[in-house]
Amino acid sequence: MGVFSFVSLTLFAIGSAAIHVPYRKPWIDSETVNSFFGGKKWVVLVAGSDGWNNYRHQADICHAYQIIRENGIPKENIITMMVDDIANNPRNPTPGMIINQPNGKDVYKGVVIDYKGMDVNSTNFLKIITGDKKAMQSIGTGKVIEGGPHDKVFINFVDHGTTGILGFPDDLLYADELNDALKTMHASARYRMVLMYIEACKAGSMFDGILRDNTGVLAVTASGPRENSFGCYCRSQSGPYKTCLGDFFSVTWMENWDALVSESPKKKRTVFYDFNEARTSVTESNVMVYGDFRTGHETLSSFIGYKNRSKKHPSAEPVMTVTNKPKNTVMSSRTVYENSVQQELAGNELSVSERHHLSTELHLNNEMRLIIDKALRTIYSKVVKARPEIISKVGDFYEPNHLELSLDMFPCYKSILNKITESCFSLPRNPYALDRLTIFANFCVVDKHIHQLVEKLVSASCSNVHKLNIKNVY
Repeated sequence: MGVFSFVSLTLFAIGSAAIHVPYRKPWIDSETVNSFFGGKKWVVLVAGSDGWNNYRHQADICHAYQIIRENGIPKENIITMMVDDIANNPRNPTPGMIINQPNGKDVYKGVVIDYKGMDVNSTNFLKIITGDKKAMQSIGTGKVIEGGPHDKVFINFVDHGTTGILGFPDDLLYADELNDALKTMHASARYRMVLMYIEACKAGSMFDGILRDNTGVLAVTASGPRENSFGCYCRSQSGPYKTCLGDFFSVTWMENWDALVSESPKKKRTVFYDFNEARTSVTESNVMVYGDFRTGHETLSSFIGYKNRSKKHPSAEPVMTVTNKPKNTVMSSRTVYENSVQQELAGNELSVSERHHLSTELHLNNEMRLIIDKALRTIYSKVVKARPEIISKVGDFYEPNHLELSLDMFPCYKSILNKITESCFSLPRNPYALDRLTIFANFCVVDKHIHQLVEKLVSASCSNVHKLNIKNVY
């Protein structure tokens, strides 16, 4: 566990001590080793959100799919999860297409989606990566990772997140659940190494102090444990799409790969070298790395493939073009919706009725934000009134203290959040609320039995809120 640091770059983690790792060459040739073991490459691509406001998540995953296919990994070894409500969305100015950069090519064409709509959930995701083929046989295509001890697995997950949580449209994936799944994969020898690229707010909290450093699993995250990730190609750069076309970290690592035009660098580029380039380029958040550093010294191509022109691999079309456009319209993932609506209202192309509709929608969203804040703040106030000794440990509702998570606090944390979803409003369906959950994680870090008190106070605080049926608040 910890954070990787190159000799030439001191990395300061938020809440995680930097560890110095002996320097190795950025280019290594492990092809001989990989061929000796004869393992397969498995790829899992997940966009865990829905709705036009989250356009960027599905765009990132479609772009990743194009890269993976162009690199020669067969379709049967790629598992894709995305709701698939963007390409043919009424708001799409180019129906049937998805782009991931300004004036970019269609990255949706040719993407095989194994699980879409309601099948995109945390339960199915965990079954897929642990190889539970029987449980998935009547869902989607039924594909799961059927890995063995010599195989490598690449997992690219893009969505909303918060402290110890990654989002799905209707449920949440907790860090302990992901950790348990990785343990299951390790115990059943379903991989040789696993590489995860995670794009979400507070993504580092899924692994900081949790992911073991001796099981061949490495996680690269778009943000540290207590910071947001950022969308890019937003505002004016998004043109008629009027939303962010991609996420800063995801677009950066993929465009860096697209920019490698010759075969040798793609074959020999190490994971740590790729991480270093992404961390240098992504300026708004701290790109982090956790887990088994041995995996970081492997070539990235040993996970995502590379186009070997001596072999006639089928490739997906179109191949992405390299862009030199500066990502100067980045914005926090938490503010994408509000900024997008304001951009539309600032334009001149809306009719009077359309302008009124958008203004009403934005006003209602802001009103619902206030209701969410009030409900959660009321719960917090009642808890600290009943347990005043914990205030100094957990911090203020709006400025919670920075506490490291532990695996034994998650049953308490899940219990509280399930009760909030049941009695107040759906947390998965209201991404705005995710940013307010750190204080409840802190409660459980300080006292893993406090959920028994908190649940009673949730019920007492949300009787009127539940009737409002709040949903889709950003």
